[in-house]
Amino acid sequence: MDIVKIGIFTLFFLAIFFLPGGYPAYAQQPMPRQSGFAGYLEILGAYTGSNSQLNTDSKNKKTDSLDESGERVGEVRPFPLGLVSYTFADIRTQLYVGILPENVAEGQILFETGVRHDLMDGTSLRAAVIPISPMEQKAWEDPFVVGQDRDRTNVSTWGLKLVADNIGGSGFNLRGGLIRRQIDNEKSGEFLVSQPGSTLTLDDLDKLDRDSYLYRLTAQYAMALAPRLRLLPIIRYIRGDAEGDANRFNALAPQLSLQYFSRQWQVALNASARGEWYDDTHPVFNKTREDYNLGLFAIVGYKDPLGWKNFRFDWFNGAFLQKSNIDFFESTSFLTALGVGYVF
Repeated sequence: MDIVKIGIFTLFFLAIFFLPGGYPAYAQQPMPRQSGFAGYLEILGAYTGSNSQLNTDSKNKKTDSLDESGERVGEVRPFPLGLVSYTFADIRTQLYVGILPENVAEGQILFETGVRHDLMDGTSLRAAVIPISPMEQKAWEDPFVVGQDRDRTNVSTWGLKLVADNIGGSGFNLRGGLIRRQIDNEKSGEFLVSQPGSTLTLDDLDKLDRDSYLYRLTAQYAMALAPRLRLLPIIRYIRGDAEGDANRFNALAPQLSLQYFSRQWQVALNASARGEWYDDTHPVFNKTREDYNLGLFAIVGYKDPLGWKNFRFDWFNGAFLQKSNIDFFESTSFLTALGVGYVF
């Protein structure tokens, strides 16, 4: 089961923001010519809504049926973002920690610690460790409890990422990643097994284990449509290698990102789709799961508002639809967020 399905905030804040050393556009910027520190701080106020059964909001603790989506829950909360980098200009190398710049324009945000090195031919190489996500992650111990409160448990994750951007100055990007996800107290299916007349077995519980490795390979190609406008087609392949057979899947996720930037305005519009095909029959529903997801995500940024040097305003909006051949996994989610940032 993909990590992004823990909740709507995780959906939004899984894998970046604006650029170190100036934030001026959504594309990755050239390495700074002078050595030194750079970065940004941003405070967002976000409102989200979701009816996912996997949303661990307290208002969604209890479900009376496994044949429908969860309780629709809305939530307002603050969210801080930031990035600090140090550039060694003479060797074209940069160290950084925080929420990176270019990925948020694609609707992806992960906390990273990494190193970037630019080659003379224009290729930008990056290696990063993903120690945490920017939001504390929770999951239900047993999502399939009916008629009584479900209990939350912690989710721990770590990951690695390797990137080659603008390969040979061509605008072609390749990115590979691995994420390890572990549920602290995995009890999926235990409630149903304990019910009189249940057909689930202890072997079925093994099929529901959610601990997993996620492998992702992404290819992108940046096309300039005009001096300030570019189109970025993206294709991702994901393999979810879970401990439980019913949670193992292959996924394909095409996406189009249209990005515009001027001296003060930056706009990114994203349309994405994703299909997931699971390996084995889900023992709770007696079906092999198939999911189809659609998403729209937009960001509008405005630099130096009211003449405030090095400040910016940002507005995020997103809507996400998940369809499945199993009603329990269907959901609709949306978010809107306003932020004030400062670049240093």
